[in-house]
Formats: sequence, C-alpha cells, structure tokens
Amino acid sequence: MAHSSLFMKHPAISIQPIVRPLLLLLTLTCSVPAADPLPLIPWPQSVKEGEGRYRFPEDVSISSPAELRNEASQLTRRLTTGLGRRIKAAAGGRIRLGISTALPPEGYRLVVDGKGISIEGRDPAGVFYGVQTLLQLMPPAVYASTTAAPVPVEIPYVTIGDAPAKEWRGVMLDSARHFMPKEFVLKLLDVMAVHKMNRFHWHLVDSEGWRLEIKKYPKLVQVGQDQPAWYPGEDPTDHSIKVNYHYGTFHGGGFYTQEDVREVVAYAAERHIVIMPEIEFPAHAMAMLTAYPEYSTTGKVPVAKSNHSPDLINVDEKSIAFLKDILDETMALFPGKWIHFGGDEAPKGQWQKSEFVQQRIKELGLKSENELQSWLFGQMAQHVAEKGRTAVGWEEITQGFLPDGAVVMPWLSMKTAATVANSGHPVILCPTGPLYLDSYQTTDPTDNQALYTGPFTLRSVYEFNCDLPEVEPAMRKNLLGAQAQLWTELMTKPEHVEYQAFPRVCALAETTWTSPEAKDFKAFQNRLAVHVKRLDQLQVNYRKLEPPAPVAWTPESISPADKRVVLEGRTRMDLVPGIYEAVPTYQAGAFGLWFDRMELVSEGKVIAEDVHRGFTGSNPQAQIYRLEVRENVSGATLRAQADSHEGTDSLGEVLFRRAK
Repeated sequence: MAHSSLFMKHPAISIQPIVRPLLLLLTLTCSVPAADPLPLIPWPQSVKEGEGRYRFPEDVSISSPAELRNEASQLTRRLTTGLGRRIKAAAGGRIRLGISTALPPEGYRLVVDGKGISIEGRDPAGVFYGVQTLLQLMPPAVYASTTAAPVPVEIPYVTIGDAPAKEWRGVMLDSARHFMPKEFVLKLLDVMAVHKMNRFHWHLVDSEGWRLEIKKYPKLVQVGQDQPAWYPGEDPTDHSIKVNYHYGTFHGGGFYTQEDVREVVAYAAERHIVIMPEIEFPAHAMAMLTAYPEYSTTGKVPVAKSNHSPDLINVDEKSIAFLKDILDETMALFPGKWIHFGGDEAPKGQWQKSEFVQQRIKELGLKSENELQSWLFGQMAQHVAEKGRTAVGWEEITQGFLPDGAVVMPWLSMKTAATVANSGHPVILCPTGPLYLDSYQTTDPTDNQALYTGPFTLRSVYEFNCDLPEVEPAMRKNLLGAQAQLWTELMTKPEHVEYQAFPRVCALAETTWTSPEAKDFKAFQNRLAVHVKRLDQLQVNYRKLEPPAPVAWTPESISPADKRVVLEGRTRMDLVPGIYEAVPTYQAGAFGLWFDRMELVSEGKVIAEDVHRGFTGSNPQAQIYRLEVRENVSGATLRAQADSHEGTDSLGEVLFRRAK
C-alpha cells in the first residue's frame, strides 16, 4: 500500500466532508452496568433505577407532536401487535413523546415513574431510539408478530439518559453474490433498528450478478438470470464437503426493481436508517461488462472466471457517460448522502496493455494506473457532489490521490485507517477479522462453514476499538464509526446470513453506541442471555450462545518468571456420560498460549483428562481437548495447564461444551 500518494489532492475536485461536530454529553454521565443490570442492548450512557414499577393498562394513550407521528406509529405497532394493547392518541397521554434541543444529536431521555412514561429526544431519531429502549424494558413478546391476548406488563421506574458514541453504526449486506429477497432486507432493517443501528450499506452489484434495475440499461439485471441462484457446494450447512463459492460464475435468483428499492428506502427511513448503495467500478465488473461490453477496456465480453476479474471499465467519454447515467438513476432511488463506488481489487493489466488508456494517462498528466483509478473516482465523486452526495470507497482508493471529503472504508489495515484519518479524511472501520462476519464464530466443527477461518468470536467483535490509538486526538473526529460486513459467498439463504450476523451484530451495536468506559463484556453476556429471547420473537436464526466460559486468563494470570499458568473454574453444568470439549480461545494480546493438559476434577479426583500439546493464538493448533465423562457428575471443575514461552501479554478463555 503506497501511502506516500495518499496526501495528494486533485486540484479540480472538492467535496464537502461529512464529519459532524462531536458534542459533549453534558447531561448524560456514564455508568458501568451493575452485576445484574436491566437487559438493555446497547447499554445506555446513564441508567438510574428508582423504587417502584409501572403497570401498563390495557388501554394506552400516547401524546406526541405532529413531527413525531412516525415514532408514535412505530411504538403503537409494537404495543398493539406484540402485547395486545389498545392505543389511542390523547393530549397528556400516559406515554408522552417530545423534542428537547438540550440533548445531543440522536440523544434521548427516558423517564418511567408513577406519572407514566416520558421520552424526549433531540430529534426524531433520538425519540425513536428512546422508544427502542422502552420496548426492551418490556417482555420479549413485544416483538412478536401476533398475540392472542393482552400480555401483562410491568416495567421498573427508571431514568435513562443516552446518546451514541459513534455516528456510523452500520451493517453491509451483499445481495450480489447470492440474491437476498426484499422481504429479508426489510426484516434485517427491523432487527437493525432494535439495536439502534443507523447505516445500511447495500452491495448491489458484482461480477456474479447485477441486482439493481437501471431503466436506461435493462440488460444489466438480465445477465445470469437464467442461471441457478446457488450451486452445489455453496451450502454452508453441508458438512460432507468443504464448501466453495463459484467465483466468476453468474448467479441468478432475482433483482430489485426500482419499486422494490423505493419500498425498502422508505421502510429504512421510518426506522432512521440511511441506505448507502454500492455501484462497483472499475473492477468486479463481469456482469456489467457482459451486458454492455462496448464500455469495457477490451470492447469484448469478459471470459475470465475469477474473484479478481481482470476486466475493467474503459475511461473513454462514452464509458464515463455510462457510469454517470447509472449513478443518476441510483441517486434518484437512494436519497441518502453517501454513494459507494467500490474501488477494491482492481488488477490493472488491461489498462497497462491498452494503447488508448496509456495515451489517456499521458494526456491527464498522471503517473500510473493507480492514479488513473483515482482520477476516475474523482470524476464520479465530482458528479455526485453536484447533487449533494458524498463518495465512499474501499481502502484501495488510497493508492492514488483522494478528493477532499471522500470517505474511506479500510478493510485490510487499521494502520491505513489511522493514516487516512490523520490526513483529514473521514473513515469508517470495516476490518477483516472481527467485523467480517463471513467468518467462523467459534471452533465448533458443527458451525456453518464460513469464508474466513478465524474464529472471530462474539468477544472479539465486542472488544473492537473504534478509537484507534494511532489517530491523533485532534483527528479522531474523522473516525465516524464501524460497520459489519456480510459477504454472502457462503450464505446462500437468508437464514445463513442471520446465523453469521447474530449475535455478533448485537456486540457491534454496543461497541458503536456505548462509550468505551461504560462497556463490560461479562455484563453484556448476561444481558444477551435475555436479549436472544427478543431475537426468538423476531424469528432470527441466530447462532445459539455458548455456555459461559468456566476458565479465563489475563496477563496477570501468567507467571512472569516461567510464563506458566494453571487455570481452574467451575463448569456450571451438571455432567452426564458422554464426550465434552474444552476449547482454549485466544482473544487479545501479543502472545498465544500453549496448553499441555486439560482435566475435569470432581471431589478432588480427576474424572477425565486429555494430555496433548495444543496452541491457541493467531494460528491455533490442536486446540480442542476431548474429555470423556463416564458417570453423572454435579459441579465439576475444569483445570488446565499452559504456558506462554514468549511473554505474559495474553487474554482469552476456555470454552466448555458438550460435543455434538
């Protein structure tokens, strides 16, 4: 990655930055959740419980100004459908919604007391988030799609002051590799709203399929529609084979009409979610250039079948006009501020071999094909800027020069992210690893197969640091937030997406909303155990939670003299005859741990053991220990012997589960 060119600016391009000022929460003090907190996710900035409980009547009155009609409607829908309440609008209602300019952007104040319920927000979004918190104080049935009879509801007296830590709290869905039905997209937006997430990045086009109807170029969505939606060998639940995606092969399954998109955009707006569409160029363009080869560098239909397709769009006037036409129709459908141009994984071979392209580089006074891509990005950025929009691209757009205000999504290197932020450009953090959810979540061999090995656990997502320490304090305003990526190569169906996304998206929601000093992973786990009952009501196919780890280690656990450690902890479950697995799982730090022995101990006796050398770290080896229990046991202790011959900077836990 050539960072030396990162600070170059094209003189003809100027785009307004999207950074909003950071505001202090003057009235919202942070509070670390108690040992048994209210089951709220994400955790608010300030929670003060009172004495007493408010009992919901069967007839509920709601008062709200006209500008909060949508927020009142969203609340009414949940109370009616899930809890069977009869709702009426009335001045001075028992539930009162209002606006208070004293609060931070997107902030709210929720008060439950003997007078009823009051939710004030700085803006309608803040009121909406206050409504989401109120709903989480109620039984999980509030999220049900139907109810046969009114559900009894009592909620605690409480005062909550809250506002998000980060502006960008996002999820990306890839609908190009495997098409995801409109109904699922609407469902995902609903679940995002429950978690106060506000940005939906929609990856609509790629080499394997173009999913967005463009009326001026109808052949774009026709390419590949006569092909299967998915192929044998792509089903992640098939453990009889190692699954692989058919890169460079068209996948059918459907596309979104412009009417579909308008419906989705309106649905998202009601939930205060802004949709950012991605129109990929100059690469990942096999579908586009198969439909219209006259706009390719070679003028021919692509033939290579690869994830990194060599076929690039041309840079002549007609190809530039082609891209602008597509962007014009895209902007007419998506009113949000941001338009994503892709820009990743663009091999430059065709541009290097093209006499026309090489002559164009000379005419423009550019030095390389990377700078030509930057020029193309800049031309399109200027075009969308004329309509009040901001260009966004993946990390590779930093390989040339960047237009002022362009937003970068680093995914390969957080060092690059820090460099970009320090240079003054807005950054949205999207790192492979913890935020690429097309990865294994645990070492459980029965998990759905995934593209990235990992595992990238719930904890690794939760403990991701959105405030990169390498970024200068004055430049941290450029760290807009973070986003989870759901690349669907090995997610052929909506239920596969849900399995990979949840509950890790729950962790990211708290990571981007809650102030770092108010976060606590163990408390989050306790709250999540209740929260998944809400996901049940929403019919989300989430990965079931692991039992709490009986053993964990920190740098303080490891002897600084010989780097050895003995770990012990209760299994917290009654054991029955069968095979159990103990899985050391590295989570953070400079070093992994080597394990020599794993034992189950009951009443001072070893009842099961596995002795072998295994490693947990960035490249785990033989890390699963199998323990055979021969009789019923209540309350056994798990004991492990390990060492870190390099240093004590290591953090992790030993998961314990019944073998499947």
